[in-house]
Amino acid sequence: MTPPSPSLAFERASPLTRALVGAAVQHIESAGALDDAAELRQAFAAQPTRAAQVQARAWLLGRRLGLPQELARWRLWGGWVALALAVLVALAGLAAGRSVLAPDRSINAVAAFVSLLGLHALTLTVWLLGLLATLAGAHVRLGDWSLGRLALGLVARWPQGRGPHALDLWRGFGAVMQRQRLWPWLTGLISHGIWTAAFVLTLAVLAFGFAFQTYRLRWQTTILSAEFFQRFVQITGALPAALGFPVPDAQAVAQVGQAGAGFVPPAAGQREWAWWLMGCVAVYGLLPRALLAALSAWRWRAGVARLKDVDMADPEVQRIVRRLDALEPPPAVIDAEHPGAGAAAPAWPAAAPGAPGSWRAVGFELPPELPWPLPPDPAAPPLHVSGSQAERQSALQQLAATRPQSLLLLVHAPASPDRGTARFVREAAALAQRAALWPLGAGDDQGARWRDWLKSEHFDAVALVQSAPAALDWIANREVADA
Repeated sequence: MTPPSPSLAFERASPLTRALVGAAVQHIESAGALDDAAELRQAFAAQPTRAAQVQARAWLLGRRLGLPQELARWRLWGGWVALALAVLVALAGLAAGRSVLAPDRSINAVAAFVSLLGLHALTLTVWLLGLLATLAGAHVRLGDWSLGRLALGLVARWPQGRGPHALDLWRGFGAVMQRQRLWPWLTGLISHGIWTAAFVLTLAVLAFGFAFQTYRLRWQTTILSAEFFQRFVQITGALPAALGFPVPDAQAVAQVGQAGAGFVPPAAGQREWAWWLMGCVAVYGLLPRALLAALSAWRWRAGVARLKDVDMADPEVQRIVRRLDALEPPPAVIDAEHPGAGAAAPAWPAAAPGAPGSWRAVGFELPPELPWPLPPDPAAPPLHVSGSQAERQSALQQLAATRPQSLLLLVHAPASPDRGTARFVREAAALAQRAALWPLGAGDDQGARWRDWLKSEHFDAVALVQSAPAALDWIANREVADA
C-alpha cells in the first residue's frame, strides 16, 4: 500500500500529533538549527495561513527525523503497557478480595476495609495534590507516582523499535503537557481507568464470595474501645446508606465484637456487614475513580482541542514566521528583475496630483548613524524606510495620498541594490510626477554603479543626483546635469 503524501498525512494528523511533533522539533532545534529550506518552501506553498505553515514545516521536519513513526510506536506499545498495568492492578484487586475472604470464613471487617481502600486512598490523595499544584501553576513531580505517569514513562523508554529521537519526543511531549496543564488529566485518565477496572473485579469477587459462602464479619482489637468501631461504622456507612446499602447499627457492631469464638451471629446482621463492606468499596473506591476517569477524559479532550492553535507570540514561532514572510512574492510585480509590459504597480487610491513645487524625500534603508543631509521643511517631512514590509507600505500609502510633484529617494551608496530596492523605487516613482535617486556618500565608482543599476532596471525617468546642492537644485526644478 502506498503511504500517504506528506501533505495528506499532515492534514490527517490530529492536533495532538501535530503539537507533539512541533514541540519535539523545537527541542531538537534548540541544540542547533536544522536545514529546513525545502520544508519551509513546501509548507509555504501548501498551507494558507502562517499558523498552518509553521505546523506543516515542523511536520515535514519531523517526518524527515522519523517522529511520526516514533509516535506510532508509542501508540502500539502504549496499549500493551496499559493493558499489562490494568491486569496487574486487577490481580491486586483480586488478591485483596481473596485475602478478605479468609479460608476460616472469619473476616475482620475494619481490617478488610483498610486493605481494600488504603492504597487507593493514598494514591488518590497524591493525584489530587498534584492536580491542585498544577492548577495553581506550580511545577511539581507528584504525578510521577501515578499509574498513568508510570505507563507513559514505560512506553517512551520501551527499547523495542526505539528511534534516535525518542528522548526528544518525550521531552517535547512533557513540554506540551506542562504548557497546557494536561499532565494531571492524562495521567488521571489512565490511572483512574485502571483503578476502576480493579474495583469492578474486587466487587465481583466479594459479591460472588458473599453470595455463595457463609462468612462471619467481626472486629477485633487490643487497645481500642467498642465505641470507636461503632463510630467508625456509622461514619463510613453514611454515604453507602444514603445510596441504599444496608449498614449495621450500633447494637450489631457491639454484638459481633463482644461475641466469643463459638458465637454464631444472626444471618441478617451478617448480611448488613457484607453489604456495608461492599457499599464502602463501591462508594469510596469505584465511584470516585469512575467519576474522576470521566472528568479526566472530558478535560483531556478539551485540552487536546486547544492544541490546534499555534502560540504566535512564541519567539521561535515568530522567527519562523519572519522567514515565511520573506517568501511572499512582491506585490503586483511579475518579475522584479525583468519588468515588462505585464508588470503592474499596486492599485493605490486615486488622488489629485500634488501642487506645483510639492516634494517629498524618502530615506530607504539608511544606516541610523548617517545624518539627514537636507534642511528641515515642515511642509515636506522626510519618510524613513528601514526595510520592513510594513514601513514600505506605510511610505507608499503616504505618497499615494499626497502625490508629490517631485520625489527624492535617498539610499546608502555602499549598499548593493536588490529586488526589494528595485520594487520600492518602481512603486514610489509611479506615485510622483518626477523622481530622482541620491546615493548618499557615493564616490565616482559608486555613483557609476548606481547609474548602471538604474539603466539595467530601465529606470530611464529616474534622475541621479550625488550631492546636496544638486539635490536642492533638482527639487527646485532646475536642471541637474547628473551631478
